[in-house]
Amino acid sequence: MPRELPPLNAIRAFESAARNQSMTLAARELGVSAGAVSQQVRQLEDYFETRLFLRETRKISLTSAGQACLPAMTEGLDRIEEAVRRLTQAQKPGRVTVSIETSFAECWLIPRLTKFSQVYPEIVVEMIGRPIDPETMAYKTNIAIAYGPRRYQGLVVERIMDEAIFPVCSPDFATQHRLKQPTDLRGIPLLHDDTMSSNAWFPNWQNWLTAQGVHDMDTAGGHRFTIAGMALESARQGQGIVLGRGALVARDLTSGALTAPFGSKGAPSFDYFIVGLQAALELPQVALFRDWLLDEGSNQSTVVRLAS
Repeated sequence: MPRELPPLNAIRAFESAARNQSMTLAARELGVSAGAVSQQVRQLEDYFETRLFLRETRKISLTSAGQACLPAMTEGLDRIEEAVRRLTQAQKPGRVTVSIETSFAECWLIPRLTKFSQVYPEIVVEMIGRPIDPETMAYKTNIAIAYGPRRYQGLVVERIMDEAIFPVCSPDFATQHRLKQPTDLRGIPLLHDDTMSSNAWFPNWQNWLTAQGVHDMDTAGGHRFTIAGMALESARQGQGIVLGRGALVARDLTSGALTAPFGSKGAPSFDYFIVGLQAALELPQVALFRDWLLDEGSNQSTVVRLAS
């Protein structure tokens, strides 16, 4: 028996209008007139025999019925979009979709991507700069590159490389402030990478200093950044010293843009992982990309050790 569903265009119009809280903005998004959006929404209301919006002068708001059905409709449209994208990708077997932290992509993966393309020119890498979501991996990405503890149940997790956390700054900054040991950081501008500050395991100045035996230093002040790349750029500009991740600062240490005044020994260690569903990891192009990542990761560990 066929499913009885309302017209897809009516659902799209309602979802866009509800998300934008405007018929006009929904019309711009969908490339139709505001009148067409309003008509499609009324068609959906007729289908459900209930009002979905309260219409006021230059303003709309969801009714309780509209609020109840919006999340499921948004999720449904997302899944349709992903299904279409995956079907398109199935016709282009040389595509790998990777969920990856933006700073790690910019500082580590993208500089190496030329080498990968030289070996596998037929494979296109699509990077999505967002945190891994185990609930949506089945239809949003092939694999993810994750950082931190191994904590993903139901997914295959493979270690790419270990990681060290240690202070880095510009060479001029280190010379100006005569940085030789952690206690020299008293009164020095500290920069804060708050990329994953919501995670208790993510290192910060307080726990790094404690690990070095320094217990009475105020670390509250200093500029804060929610993207690691911003914090590193501030350090390159001589604006302070930041806790750098080895994978993100290796190129800067090699080029001399940054220096590690205390070395990288004794820093807290974390790992980078490949995370994915077994079925995705068995796709030929994903398997090749995975093997290449593991090789690059083993080389990266050597670079970080030499930089310490």
